[in-house]
Amino acid sequence: MLVASPYCVKMNPSTILCWNVRGLNSRARQDTVRTLVTSVKADIVCLQETKMSGISSSVILSMLGSDFTHWIELSAVGASGGILVAWRHSLGPATASRVDNHSVSLQFSPCALHPWWLTCVYGPQGDDSKVLFLQELRTIRSACSGPWTVLGDFNLITNVEDNNNGNINTAMMGRFRRLINDLELKEMTLNGRKYTWLNQQNTPTLVKLDRVFCSPEWEDLFPNCLLQSSATDGSDHCPLLLGVNDVQPAKARFHFESFWPTLDGFQETVLTAWSSVQASNCPFDTLAKKFKATVKALQSWSHKTVGHVNTQLGLAREILHQLEIAQDHRALSHLELWLRNKLKLHALALSSMQRTIARSRSRISWLGDGDTNSALFHSFARHRKRKNFISKLVTDEGMVLTKHEEKEQNIFSFYKSLLGDSSDREVTVNLAELNVPSFDLADLDNPFSEEEVWKTIGSLPSNKAPGPDGFTGKFYKVCWPIIKIDVMAAVSAVWSRKMNNFEVLNSAYITLLPKKDVATNIKDYRPISLVHSFAKLITKLLANRLAGRLDQMITQNQSAFIKGRFILDNFMLVQHTTKFLHQQKQPRILLKLDITKAFDSVSWPFLLEVMQRMGFGPAWCDIISGLLASSSTQILLNGSPGERIAHRRGLRQGDPLSPMLFIMVMDVLCHLIKKASEEELLQPLARRALQHRISLYADDVVIFLRPT
Repeated sequence: MLVASPYCVKMNPSTILCWNVRGLNSRARQDTVRTLVTSVKADIVCLQETKMSGISSSVILSMLGSDFTHWIELSAVGASGGILVAWRHSLGPATASRVDNHSVSLQFSPCALHPWWLTCVYGPQGDDSKVLFLQELRTIRSACSGPWTVLGDFNLITNVEDNNNGNINTAMMGRFRRLINDLELKEMTLNGRKYTWLNQQNTPTLVKLDRVFCSPEWEDLFPNCLLQSSATDGSDHCPLLLGVNDVQPAKARFHFESFWPTLDGFQETVLTAWSSVQASNCPFDTLAKKFKATVKALQSWSHKTVGHVNTQLGLAREILHQLEIAQDHRALSHLELWLRNKLKLHALALSSMQRTIARSRSRISWLGDGDTNSALFHSFARHRKRKNFISKLVTDEGMVLTKHEEKEQNIFSFYKSLLGDSSDREVTVNLAELNVPSFDLADLDNPFSEEEVWKTIGSLPSNKAPGPDGFTGKFYKVCWPIIKIDVMAAVSAVWSRKMNNFEVLNSAYITLLPKKDVATNIKDYRPISLVHSFAKLITKLLANRLAGRLDQMITQNQSAFIKGRFILDNFMLVQHTTKFLHQQKQPRILLKLDITKAFDSVSWPFLLEVMQRMGFGPAWCDIISGLLASSSTQILLNGSPGERIAHRRGLRQGDPLSPMLFIMVMDVLCHLIKKASEEELLQPLARRALQHRISLYADDVVIFLRPT
């Protein structure tokens, strides 16, 4: 039954706590709830399985504090079930509520803001009851229109991966998924945990039973929400913490917008800004200053020409609406008709621009330019932002860091020691003794022509991965006549090995992407470099030249990053070799090495030694040395760049040339294993010689050994 209230909520909550407490009928459990509510500063508390009927004000006061003056409950049946939803006095009373068999629903109506619904559920156990429970949710949704979030212990799963023991009720799982689709609900990504319930056994069963869903309207209302978990204390369910505004937007950085070249005045703005900087003796310094002047000019021009697209579109639609209302009562004048037609065209242009901006933020590349699903773009952008949001970090000592400054310092310390420190080598590798071959690479030493540079620019992605300067491949393509002279001067300086001051164009951001579902330690994140657009152009020029020669230079043991080779070839070879050795019924060892971190710790002197041995001339070695020595990085933490780190070792992940340099270094390992086999330091694997004792693909190495 729906109960309405004439009041409106004064404000929106900041944190919602959702927890199956497994009973509130003990003082110890109530104290546990009080401690958690205080520590997370929850504004709304949603508790399931209270096992209580008729919760008194004294219990609320003792458990939650005097600030929680509003609550509504679903009484337990005997000693099972029960739901309590309580909220702070500052939120005011709910404007409507309903209590059903397995849920409690409330409507909050912030003054002058859009009202929204919250439903807290505690799902039943039996299949028949679960069917009725799902129907109950359909009924609630039909009665509670508008933005809606539904959370709690559903006692249901949506995927096989939600249960670790394989005991799956596929029929009920299918019903639950159909409900989610029919009600157009979106599940919020849980940061920090994969499962939410465990049965406390020696070999525990882990299941994801507690969830938070929301409608698209609710997500639009709270685009910066973030779902996290807390420690399981006194219950076998983990508490869920829904921060309504936890994903704070970072300071906006310049980003070249793909739609700018289609607008009037763009080329003139770039030309004026680019020409305002006089050329200096250093082409790198000149180019950097011209980039900065262009950034400032484009930002000012965009603000005047485009403005705030959403505001303009809303204003245009409102004026159109008022003109249509007026037309219901009288004929419009000629000026009003002219204005209406102009506004319709303007609204269409603004809508197209809005979709283009949303597309660039979403990073969706598989939808055509004509598709008009702006809501999809915004949804993808929000999902990516939440997925990559680092809410906390756990140090190697077990300390949990939640403050931005603490996390930033932890990240800086880790990458400063990884990238910014280098140690002297006590030994080296005799590459000649390993028979590392040399090649005639004289054709790589030709200067870059304007035609080659332009062809490389044409191969750059138009709107992907802008670095610290914010410019993408599209800027180079559409503004080439304007920027050509200065870019070619800087390219010529690189090829002439005059690398002084190149650091102004060789900066990068590192963005951290989680390598697994539950990433807590800094080592659980993969660093991807977003390199300055000009440095990326230089490395792309070098990579394009080198790509055609790698196939003859690198042994067949490596199948990744080489044109003409298929990355799965060596993977399949490992499978066949494993099967063959297993059939021999003799003890053998398959040693798998994860060399992911080796990418970040490559020794620069050793890389140059390998290049010289392979036949690279002084020009290439000096350019690579200059690129490495002038590189610097800032780590992005939730969009905010940290302190600058000057590189002293390692290669950039995300740089087009780095994978090629990396496999050249790793190829030495193949020659080392081959030499050890020839010298009989490694025992033969079988009577007949096997083609590959070592295989490399991407960042994995497999070595087959025979124990002695």
